[in-house]
Amino acid sequence: MTAIIADDEQLSRTLMRRLLEQEEVEILAEVENGTEALLQCEKLRPDLLFCDIRMPDVNGLETAAALTQFEHPPLLVFVTGYSEHAAEAFERAAFDYILKPVQVERLRLTLERSANRIQTQSPEKVYPSLKRLPIRMDYAIRLIKVEDILGATTQQKRVIVHTANQEYKTNYTLTQLEQMLPDEDFMRIHASAIVRLSEVQEIMFLGNHTYEARLSNGVLVPLGRSQYPELQKRLGL
Repeated sequence: MTAIIADDEQLSRTLMRRLLEQEEVEILAEVENGTEALLQCEKLRPDLLFCDIRMPDVNGLETAAALTQFEHPPLLVFVTGYSEHAAEAFERAAFDYILKPVQVERLRLTLERSANRIQTQSPEKVYPSLKRLPIRMDYAIRLIKVEDILGATTQQKRVIVHTANQEYKTNYTLTQLEQMLPDEDFMRIHASAIVRLSEVQEIMFLGNHTYEARLSNGVLVPLGRSQYPELQKRLGL
């Protein structure tokens, strides 16, 4: 089985990893908050997500709510020091609820039940590229379809994701987005801009070796001098 661990405490993640690896569970990723947990679950498709409830940014219960929108969600196991959230956790479709400090026998029971549940599911698993990008809103997580993303730019130290009709402020860095978005569809054309190649409608020469690109929604993004020849090549110009 494969798993992701989501907990804002490094010590808790380390202890959980040790216990799971002793039970021959492969750990695909460790994350500190719900936003990153959703991203990695969408990208890596683990069998299990071991998730704390009280985390910064997006907490465990909010993560559980967002997972219900996934096409292939992992089995969600809450691992927390607080028992008062158990009822709400199961209302959010949690598979199990383990209290800290985690006892080996209790964890083994969860893993046995998980293995039985997984065996009833399709034996074939496909690990596609990212399909939706989780973005933290005020009191929710918006899952943006990758095919709706036209590009991303850095504005006042925040990365803005652009769609046809809306802009979303994110907590990602542009480098993170560059790694997450499919290479065949996107290109980083400037230190502060990534674009979907099919949405580049115009390339403008501004003089003094300065360039801009216009996206299909009218947004203008900077185009680096060194990236200009590669963009032309990838656009077939």
